[in-house]
Amino acid sequence: MWWNKKRFYVFLIVAIILVSWIVYSVSQPPNWRGVSEDGTWETDFKHDVTSPKGFWNGTIYWDGDAPMTLVRVQLTKNDTLIHEWDGNEVIDNEHPFDYLTTTETFDNKEDEYVLKVYWEEQEAKGEDTIVLLPKTKYVVLPNFLN
Repeated sequence: MWWNKKRFYVFLIVAIILVSWIVYSVSQPPNWRGVSEDGTWETDFKHDVTSPKGFWNGTIYWDGDAPMTLVRVQLTKNDTLIHEWDGNEVIDNEHPFDYLTTTETFDNKEDEYVLKVYWEEQEAKGEDTIVLLPKTKYVVLPNFLN
């Protein structure tokens, strides 16, 4: 009889820990991801778990055949410009570009974030628009474990 009670309490403790972990994870700010309409550009904005100060990084990925020159990136929040980068950064499949590093969290899932990418390729110029969508995290390690 005591063996069954012991197993029940162990199961109960493990279940409480797992439920608490999931509740903690879901309550954390979401990662944001987006893909351009043609699928050649992808971006994410996520927490850098190795950062002691809680930095968040915005990274853009190019999935085309040839390298591309990135000339401008504009990030808007609810139609208000919150970040802009200008330059000439060559990116390809193996070398993404970090366009934003900040300690600000983007935690309101109701906000609309849009990234505009301006690029050049040989003689061609263009722009693509990426809508970032929140992705809820279901399993997150607490900061004291990182």
